[in-house]
Amino acid sequence: MLPSHPIVVALAGFASHFVIDAIPHWDYPLQAISVRKDADNRLLKADHRLWMDLLTIAIDASTGLAIAILLFTPSAPIWVIALGAGAGMLPDPLQFVHSLYKREPLVTLQRFHIWMHTKRRLNWQIGIISQAAFAALVAATALIAK
Repeated sequence: MLPSHPIVVALAGFASHFVIDAIPHWDYPLQAISVRKDADNRLLKADHRLWMDLLTIAIDASTGLAIAILLFTPSAPIWVIALGAGAGMLPDPLQFVHSLYKREPLVTLQRFHIWMHTKRRLNWQIGIISQAAFAALVAATALIAK
């Protein structure tokens, strides 16, 4: 199920981010960091709110990576799984980079990211349930494909 060529894995992971963003879901709130269209994070202060945002993002990314490794090992080497998962997460940190450095290709990528992202906002209860259901579907598909 998982391609083995690193370039294909990275491209598939990166592209999947935008497809998944098109599905209505809940985005957890960040207190200090902004990824809105007009975001400007150049004046961020290293305060409690920033550290809480970084901790939240780190937990989210680590959990996603761990789940991907659990689902796809031993079908693929861990480094290939990590490459795909990392590429799948990459568009979000690139939004942050865009808020610091508004130049190409980040401008076009940000425009595309916003265009692909669902405009429908779910409350956290429905959002978590729908994301858990989607994750369960992906997990079941991965386990069946093993």
